[in-house]
Amino acid sequence: MRRLSHSRSTPSKLHRVATIAAYGPDTTLATKLVVSVLEGSRPAKPLTMRTWTTQSVDVRHDPTIAAEVAEFLQECGATESVASDRMMGCPHEEGIDYPMGRSCPHCPFWTEIDRFTHEPIAVPTPTMSPPEILTALSEGGSFPPEEALASAEAHREALLEPLLAALERGIVNPAEASTEDGNLFSYALYLLAKWREPRAFPYVVRWLSLPEELPFEIGGDIVTQDGARILAAVCDGDLAPIKALILNREADEYGRAGGVTALALLAGWAEVPRQPIVEYFQWLARDGLEREPGAVWDSLAADSADIEAVAVFPELRRAYDEGLIDPQFMAPEELDEAESAPRGRMLERMRTRRPPIDDVEAATSWWSAFSVRDRQQGDEDAAPVERQEPYRAPPKVGRNEPCPCGSGKKHKKCCGG
Repeated sequence: MRRLSHSRSTPSKLHRVATIAAYGPDTTLATKLVVSVLEGSRPAKPLTMRTWTTQSVDVRHDPTIAAEVAEFLQECGATESVASDRMMGCPHEEGIDYPMGRSCPHCPFWTEIDRFTHEPIAVPTPTMSPPEILTALSEGGSFPPEEALASAEAHREALLEPLLAALERGIVNPAEASTEDGNLFSYALYLLAKWREPRAFPYVVRWLSLPEELPFEIGGDIVTQDGARILAAVCDGDLAPIKALILNREADEYGRAGGVTALALLAGWAEVPRQPIVEYFQWLARDGLEREPGAVWDSLAADSADIEAVAVFPELRRAYDEGLIDPQFMAPEELDEAESAPRGRMLERMRTRRPPIDDVEAATSWWSAFSVRDRQQGDEDAAPVERQEPYRAPPKVGRNEPCPCGSGKKHKKCCGG
């Protein structure tokens, strides 16, 4: 990093620092320059930002851009600038120029390169074989199977068929599944979602389409906590089965609700265009859903607010009047808040709180066995913890109620955000 001081004829009372970062398709050509001005307090407060892009020359060597940057710094009262001495990665933005959780299709150079060190991203050497990994995942326990999950990355191809088979076994007879089958089923869902494996899509749809409480028999509260994220991750842009799930009145209502949320997530992650999802939500609220209260209506209201589908709000307000949406799950005033909020704020919050699954250990940290582990860490005399299934929360949690993951936050500000 290079630091430069700027003299001014009229000294500013505030110390303002400008950061200058260059981005490009590789390490040789910069096509984007971003200058951010921060107020030099602790913590530093962002004041403003400006971006320059070009495809004809390197932005670092363009005299016109250099003059505009100098003028911008003077206008903002920057007294010091910090410029990176290397490219800071791809010029495209995740969730805007390409889907979240994916590699930029325009800049394949950065797929396996660390943007800070410019070194190839190291793939950990596996310490367990595929059979050992499957055994460890099946056994479960009160500690995350860190070694097995880390080794799984290097054995992805060898594990695909066994993990898909684990989903098949769990769906065929969920009520009779053993603890080991349930554990492997649960880890299979998360690993296949992380890997964005489209072959898992039919199995996930079948799981969430099971009737009554059967999805919970094999997946526990993964149904309500992460079912939608898993469904969205493996669909590969195929929306028809998700829409069929939503309209399937034989399916468990929380599985159907997960379908609604999955469509909202796909729009938020930039996997699919947002406007068609808004129009589909309009149709659901106006004609598509049965006029009976339930989790599907609750999710439709919450997800419409999250993706700022303001066009759906009149129909949702009518649904509140008809008693179709539970006001304890989401108060009707939240529609007013979403409508009056600056555009993009709700959508960005949803992207932040419910991103694609990229870390299985972190994504499963809410499981109750791991919570017990955390309480007993450091206590050498603590009694052994019995193996437990994934945490089972109450069937429905209001957005203003405490989140069942134990964070202490409201559900809408945590896992339900």
